[in-house]
Amino acid sequence: MGFSIGVEELKTKNLWIAVLAEFHGCMLFLICVVSVALGWGSSDVSANNVEIGIGIGLAIASLAQAFGHVSGGHLNPAVTLGTVIAGRISVLRGLLYVIGQVLGGVAGSGIIYACTPESARGGFGVTSLGKDVTPGQGFALELLFTFFLVFFVLSITDDKKNTEPYGTTLGIGVMILVAHVCLIPFTGCGINPARAFGPSVIMGKFDNHWIYWIGPFLGAILAAIEYVFVFGVPKETTESKEETIPLNEETA
Repeated sequence: MGFSIGVEELKTKNLWIAVLAEFHGCMLFLICVVSVALGWGSSDVSANNVEIGIGIGLAIASLAQAFGHVSGGHLNPAVTLGTVIAGRISVLRGLLYVIGQVLGGVAGSGIIYACTPESARGGFGVTSLGKDVTPGQGFALELLFTFFLVFFVLSITDDKKNTEPYGTTLGIGVMILVAHVCLIPFTGCGINPARAFGPSVIMGKFDNHWIYWIGPFLGAILAAIEYVFVFGVPKETTESKEETIPLNEETA
């Protein structure tokens, strides 16, 4: 695991196009996230956690497929932090990605707010703790499920795997779906600071908001460290195995 500051990247057009892709992707993602969670006047949330999970999971799979070849399709500051810690992208690229993601999340939330009748806004997808869930419990769950997500992302995008792009993005979407089905009743399922921040800014609600930043970021750091140092198989190990099993025709 090695870190690159990435100063030289600042002069490249590709970096800024990638940052724009993260902004644009998160803007579209938040439009989907908030839309599927709207109450439409009958309750705070019209859909159940399974329906919301399907909508959000398929949205992230589609958008990651759309922007993956441009920026990697992170669309999540926690995922970006994990890739920085794992040494897959530079520090400055990661920082710019996070800025783009957060601004995109706010923009997407603002767009859907303007397009939604006041009577249907309800909780507007703002993440909040479920009934009787303590901040400590919420923090632990946000950390744990973000750990699952970032570990999975690092694994399925490992260059030693030959997973097809559709398989990669669909797999990530399924992981997001599972997280939402499990976590919505507890915390509303953040596991993405940009997703939590956008609706909170628009609605001006920041109760226990620290949970949705510190938990995911710490989970991402732990996932990256564990994957790289425990489960990440060095490329040279695979190559050396192939080289030490020659075909011996004389003994065949």
